[in-house]
Amino acid sequence: MEKLAKEYRKQLDEMAKEIEGSEYLEAYWNVEDEEQGVQYYQYLQSVYEPRIDEIYQEVAEHYPLQIIELEREILHERFEGFYLPRILAYTILRGVVNENFKYIKPQEHFRTVLLSLTRSLHFDYLCTRIGQSVQVGFALSSDIWVSNLLNEIPNKKVRNFFLSQKMTRYRDASERKKGLLSMRRQFEGVNFYTASFPENAIQLRTDYPELKEFILQRILLDCDNAGLKKHIEKFAEDKSLWEHTEFIYIFGLIINYFDLDKKTREKMAKVLNTCRKEVDDFVDTYFEFLKELLGSSRLIIKTECDKKVSGLIDTSIDDKFSGYYGLMTTIHKEGYNSDNTLSKVQKFYFQNEGLSTINECLRLTMLAYFTMELEDLEPEEYSRYMDITKVMSQYTNIFNNQSFNQSIGEVSLKYVRKLLKHFTDKRSRDYQDIKRFVMASFKELNFMREKDIADLFKTRRKKRKKKEA
Repeated sequence: MEKLAKEYRKQLDEMAKEIEGSEYLEAYWNVEDEEQGVQYYQYLQSVYEPRIDEIYQEVAEHYPLQIIELEREILHERFEGFYLPRILAYTILRGVVNENFKYIKPQEHFRTVLLSLTRSLHFDYLCTRIGQSVQVGFALSSDIWVSNLLNEIPNKKVRNFFLSQKMTRYRDASERKKGLLSMRRQFEGVNFYTASFPENAIQLRTDYPELKEFILQRILLDCDNAGLKKHIEKFAEDKSLWEHTEFIYIFGLIINYFDLDKKTREKMAKVLNTCRKEVDDFVDTYFEFLKELLGSSRLIIKTECDKKVSGLIDTSIDDKFSGYYGLMTTIHKEGYNSDNTLSKVQKFYFQNEGLSTINECLRLTMLAYFTMELEDLEPEEYSRYMDITKVMSQYTNIFNNQSFNQSIGEVSLKYVRKLLKHFTDKRSRDYQDIKRFVMASFKELNFMREKDIADLFKTRRKKRKKKEA
């Protein structure tokens, strides 16, 4: 983590003084009518929370390791509880959960935020805005952790409020999942993630889940990562981490997706090529990482990813890296359907065991190509689909892999259903051309059984309504 930069601290100090001197805040404290007081407070919120959010998003974009310090500043009583409910939600959503939808480790910053809430002079109003967050946060935490927290709250009224947020339905893991996903949807696309870069192997193992999620979110939100440069370089050059799977996975994400300046890229290249030569199992573990990445529903391996990694590789080292990324370069330059590409794919594939991880990476890469192409294909371009099917047939023959064939069949069927939804006149030339092609090719490629192919084009008669007696 980093200390908050002076410029942001100065902006917050100036805002805090402005809040303190506000006539609306003075009116809020002096008014006797409770409803009128709430209106004054809500007005102040509408003025200052957007300004706090502006600072927050700037820090999150460019200096994410300063987020915790920023949040601690905003939690101070001089900000009158403004933005506090948002910080609470961000803190809850940053925690990584296991398959049972429980935090994998205690969330101390969540505890800090909650205790700040309990001390707020505006608690009675703020508690109307934090119910869902507290319920989900408690559900994801252990019962012991929640009990210990509640024991730290001296105010009986406040403690009873938090006790009431322990919901019985969240004892069910499926309900915890629903609650967490609901919160995530509310803040989808918002940048509030942070993490620590480990300085030793122990920290790497314990901090890995949060760091991985942080890196993933930086990629998904297309963030500016220039502010992370020194941390990335220090992390990558720490030789004590190189042999660990967690390091290879984080390093792999960075070199595939981050836009790095020339100096940092040179350092990444040196680390990559040294690890290829000196670290046992580095190459095999990297391709396990790549396999997981290619099969992920969260990230898409793009052409740019392969180009980024290819640009780091020392091709004089004869290993799987040089072979695989050399093949990727050929595919990107000549296309997956050129005779030279098909020849090189076949040669590379047969050099490795059929079920090897690197061959699975190649199959997943080609599946991704075909999937993206067919998803972008309009119904009127079905002749292009027919050409692509011929190429897919060549790849299925090379790979001779049931899982790949099944996936290709599913992608093809999805596009064919799109065609049938578009071309509804069964007597039209387009429909008949599609029908003839699908019936022949799907049977030949074993995408579907003959009966199922016939059912695909069968006319569904509408059921007649029974006449009333």
